[in-house]
Formats: sequence, structure tokens, C-alpha cells
Amino acid sequence: MASFKFNFSNTEDILETQDEKEIVWLSSEEIVPGNQIKSLDEVVTHAKMFTCGEVEIGHVLFNIETFSKESSLKNLIEFSENKHSDLVTGKYEGGLKIWECTYDLIEYFETYPDEINFKDVKVLDLGCGAGILGIYAFTKKAFVTFQDYNKEILEHCTIPNVLLNIEEEEREDEIKRCKFYSGDWASFDELLEESEVFDIILTSETIYNQQNYKKLISLFQNRLRDNGNIFVSAKTYYFGVGGGTRQFEAAIENTNLKSKVVLKRNTGIQREI
Repeated sequence: MASFKFNFSNTEDILETQDEKEIVWLSSEEIVPGNQIKSLDEVVTHAKMFTCGEVEIGHVLFNIETFSKESSLKNLIEFSENKHSDLVTGKYEGGLKIWECTYDLIEYFETYPDEINFKDVKVLDLGCGAGILGIYAFTKKAFVTFQDYNKEILEHCTIPNVLLNIEEEEREDEIKRCKFYSGDWASFDELLEESEVFDIILTSETIYNQQNYKKLISLFQNRLRDNGNIFVSAKTYYFGVGGGTRQFEAAIENTNLKSKVVLKRNTGIQREI
């Protein structure tokens, strides 16, 4: 069983429809861990045990109380809750919610451990949120880059979660195996060094909006190493939004990216990897 820790919040479900022309996407920047190492003890007391199906995830931080102390994240949470939706386009992209397809991907790797080797490879957790997928790869000795739209999520959620999975005396050294970037995918792609590529890209519930397909596909093409693999875990169709796995397959049809479905979940809303 895999055992690792991550941050979780009980925020209300939050979708707002906006005119694409009105959206100002956030520029990307690298977030360097600093105060999180010193202040980690303040949030550890909120940790509780949580499991994902048959996979033991480990300790989870139910820390809305902790978040509320941080004014930047508090403002983001309040803005999202006022919209009563999981997504507020251009403002908040669901980083505090643990999405169902994330569980599917972890369970897939646990069920087929020989499918992929994370040891000493470069992994990108794209749209990482709490960082579950990246943390899983990190515990398997990968070098992980975490990317999320919101800087606040990385600073107060993702980075503390990664640190919780490192022995206290090793944190300052081991955290160097990770990098953290906020902002829009196109901006993130431009910010990376031209030579920066990844052996494995992991992403969950990121293909719901067809308007984002062009920059997502461009990032995949620019940042995947030759013979690398991308694992996209998503719903077959996102009702009310328009995206889904069939739509994404159609979008990559005339590119150098090839796809196959390796897992289907038919209980409840159909999901695929």
C-alpha cells in the first residue's frame, strides 16, 4: 500500500461562466519553498488518516482553519465559495478539491506497479492542486515539478503536503528534488527553459474546458521527452462544460501525440485514464 500525506479542504462546490475575452490569465512564476519548512509544525496537528479505495493515502490536513489565517488564500476561498462552484475561470481552478479521477490514477499505478518506473525520472504534476499525484511519484524517488494555476494553493497547500512526506531532518535537502510553478499553462510553458522536458506527465481532471485544449496540447508537445508518457485521468464527458476524453482524443488526432484508454470506470459518472 502506498502511504503519503496531502492537504484537503471541505470547500463548497464552486462554476462560473465568463466571456473568454474578459479573462486575464495569471502569469507563471516559480514558487520557492521557504517559510513552509519553518511553519509546518503549526498545521501538522490538523492531519487525519484518509484512504483512497484500497490505497492508504496517509495523513490528510483538514485545515480550513489554518488556511483562514493566510489572507491571500482566505480571499481566494471566500471568492470561490461566494460563486458556489468548483471553478471560477481565470480566478480559481479547483485546487482545493480532491477530484475523483486523481484517485483512479493512484489506484491504477498501485494495481499495475510494473507499468511505470518513477525512480530517478523527471515528472510533471500538471494542475496539481493538493499535489497527490506528484507526491506519489516523489515517494517513488522521482524528481517532481508541481504546477497549479493559483500561487496560494502551492504556498499554503501543495508545498506543506510535500514537506509532510519528508523526514524532518531531511526536508531542506529533499525538497530540492521538487519545483513549484503557478500560473496559466501557456505562461508556464514559456517560463521553463527551452531544454526542460519530462519523462512522465501526470494530470487529473484538466480537460473539462475545450477552450484550454490548444495550450494544453502545445505544452504536452513541448515538454514531453521522446518516448515519454502522459497519463490523463478524466471524465468521459463533463456535463455543462463540454469537454471530455472523446473531445480530447479528437483534439490530438492530427498531432504527434497518440493515445489509448488503459482504464474505464463505469460506476457513477464514467471516468477513464
